[in-house]
Amino acid sequence: MSRAGEVALGIIGTILNVIFLIVVTIAVIGLSSINETELKQIVEEEMMLQNPNLTTEDLAMINDGINMSADVVGVVGWVLVITLLISVILSIVAVVKVSKNKSPKTAGILFIVSGLLSGILLLAPILFYIAAIMCFVRKTPKLDVEDPFYNNEFQDTKQPY
Repeated sequence: MSRAGEVALGIIGTILNVIFLIVVTIAVIGLSSINETELKQIVEEEMMLQNPNLTTEDLAMINDGINMSADVVGVVGWVLVITLLISVILSIVAVVKVSKNKSPKTAGILFIVSGLLSGILLLAPILFYIAAIMCFVRKTPKLDVEDPFYNNEFQDTKQPY
């Protein structure tokens, strides 16, 4: 039985995941390379323009908030990059397993885990979920060796008719 649908959905989902992984990695690297002192100065100038009655304690609290938010964005960004990388690896393994048609149920489980790791409402996880459902629902046909039409075209041609 051909598993072309599952393979196609898995490949398209993997490509979308790789693109999303590249975009998130560039964004995290870009955000981590922003100079915090320049950002602090810009925020302080904007806050002073909006409210000229700010004290040094208020500015210190704003600086602490900027530092904490930059750290959180960096950590969350790298966690997202790692989970996307794991998702890409699992989806590649699932595509290989389903293309060989040896263990489609294992491939379905890998597609589900890959979809969970790559997000919930993006296009790639939806494709992975559809591929997983197809892996679970489509059964490989059982071939009966005693069937007279089984392997009929590959019979020995040396026998007389």
